[in-house]
Amino acid sequence: MKSIYGKLIIGFFVSILLSFSIAGYFSLRKNNSALGQLAFDELNNSTQLISDFIDTIDDDKLDQVLTDYEVSSDLSFAVISSDGTKNYGNVNDFLDDENLQYLYDHVGEVISSDDSSIRQFAKSYEIDGTVYVIKAQKDIETREMIFIDSGIIAIFCMLIAGSVIFLVIADIIVKPISRLTKATNELSKGNYHVRVNYTGNDEIAKLNQSFNQMAQQLAKQEETRQQFISDVSHEFQTPLTAISGFATILKNEKISDEQRQKYADIILFHSRRLSTLSKNMLQLTLLDGEDVQLDIAEYSLVDQLERVIDTQLHLADSKNIEIEFEKPKNDIHIEADEARLEQVWINLINNAIKYTNDNGIVTIKVKKTVLGVEVSVQDTGIGMSKEAISHIFERFYRSDKSRKIEGNGLGLSIVKRIVDLHQGTIDVVSREDGGSEFTVKLPNNRTFLIGERLKKG
Repeated sequence: MKSIYGKLIIGFFVSILLSFSIAGYFSLRKNNSALGQLAFDELNNSTQLISDFIDTIDDDKLDQVLTDYEVSSDLSFAVISSDGTKNYGNVNDFLDDENLQYLYDHVGEVISSDDSSIRQFAKSYEIDGTVYVIKAQKDIETREMIFIDSGIIAIFCMLIAGSVIFLVIADIIVKPISRLTKATNELSKGNYHVRVNYTGNDEIAKLNQSFNQMAQQLAKQEETRQQFISDVSHEFQTPLTAISGFATILKNEKISDEQRQKYADIILFHSRRLSTLSKNMLQLTLLDGEDVQLDIAEYSLVDQLERVIDTQLHLADSKNIEIEFEKPKNDIHIEADEARLEQVWINLINNAIKYTNDNGIVTIKVKKTVLGVEVSVQDTGIGMSKEAISHIFERFYRSDKSRKIEGNGLGLSIVKRIVDLHQGTIDVVSREDGGSEFTVKLPNNRTFLIGERLKKG
């Protein structure tokens, strides 16, 4: 039985059969014992009553009275006197000579038997100097069968009612699972907008909620993937179109050397742009990997920032932008991946210069804090809106929709990922036409190193 519905039904019937069998066994034993005790008390009272009949009723009427009593009481009994003069009932069917002699010798003592459905009771009484053995018996099989029949009817009714209730409950359990299975099949076919509706706080509701969250996340990832493909296609298509177009023009031998040089420079520019884009995409893919390892070493952060600033002076001078570096009084040494953090500073400073108008200022500050170190890059550029700030770390996102400023929208994504790998944070404060400030906070070296060592195992 592969279906959970079938397994539930089989499990229900097995549990019902087992529980009813155990309950029925002990109930029958308990009932049999109770019926036996009830029959014993009834037979005891009957022998006592018969002895009273013998003692009080005349001999010529006694036989008729005992016969009537036997019929009305649903009992069988026999009376045997020790002198053999007064015997009533089927004497030979009740007691053997050994038991009779025992009762004759032990007046008032009892011989009883409850080995079967027929309960027997024998007792001796001394009446007017004569010992009488009175034995009575009663068939309790009818009572037992009434109890068994009642039990069977009760079990049958409970089984029917329980089956109906169980089928309803099983249907309540199985239907949501069936809907979830159907939704899972839809999800596997690429329908990421499928959802399952189930209200409640039970395990099935939580499972459905988890499925909806998974489907929502997959839909978001699919949207991101589609957007990524679109962005990559756009980023590659623009330079490729330019390269193809100007390469076609260069095949024309009638153009001047000056034009040829100009077009070759354009082709070279777009080739470098494609190369940078490819490298950034590869690097971002590597940084997203689960097994990315940082090359941790101790070095001077101030020296690193000075070196990066020197590499950006040419771009700053071309726009007459002044770079101010506010050095701390004492050198700051950190333990981190020097090469990757250097890329963080290059991207941040390069962005600050690119988005700052001519004759602007880019200010770089570094300071040591109780929790670690902070590096801020502030510019007097065009700034960003709140909407732009909420998306700047997304891949291929560019606040400059006109794309007049060179870039591919991957730089800040790389910056964010590297800072995250160092267990740091990056904050942005900006306003339109009011400049921007990026602040990178790196944790205390010792704390970070312990975390890295635990991560490496």
